[in-house]
Amino acid sequence: MARKQPEVTAQTRRNIMDAYWELYSSDTVNRMTVKMITDRAGYNRGTFYAYFLDIDDLHQQIEDELLPSEESFEKLREATVSKNSREILEIFTQFDQNIGKKLGFLLGAAGSLSFQSKLKITLKRLILKHLPLELREKESIVDYKTDILCGIFYETVRYWYDRGSRQFTVEEMATLMLKAIFSGLVES
Repeated sequence: MARKQPEVTAQTRRNIMDAYWELYSSDTVNRMTVKMITDRAGYNRGTFYAYFLDIDDLHQQIEDELLPSEESFEKLREATVSKNSREILEIFTQFDQNIGKKLGFLLGAAGSLSFQSKLKITLKRLILKHLPLELREKESIVDYKTDILCGIFYETVRYWYDRGSRQFTVEEMATLMLKAIFSGLVES
């Protein structure tokens, strides 16, 4: 039996995920079937099950791809600590080009509560992981402050996709986020 090339299997997987996403974002999620997904992608049901356990597994894999990685979070953290709004702008712009529509949909009113929860948990884990050791010793106050910081990042991204992109440039949004982190509501 000949083995398929990795780029072919990756493309097949991506095609199935894209077909699912088209159906999911067009409000057919409550009545979606594997057959609908495979028909749209141009594959048979067996191909679907070679990549995914079921529709829920497919959905979870898409959500997991959208969560911030260690690398992207580290870049954002460094840019935030150094108050480098230009670098934050570049991260947000790259972020938007890669996953913006999906992220915007999942964070919106018709989106996924499970994804929103996973995003907050992932952000908090990443923030706590990169804290200086002396701050980790003050567990109760650090937990509180981490929740606030996580909330600022999460709400900035959610706001941007909900309506911020129509009100602010990416640079203005990054600057507002930095001001909120470092100055609270005092500075506008």
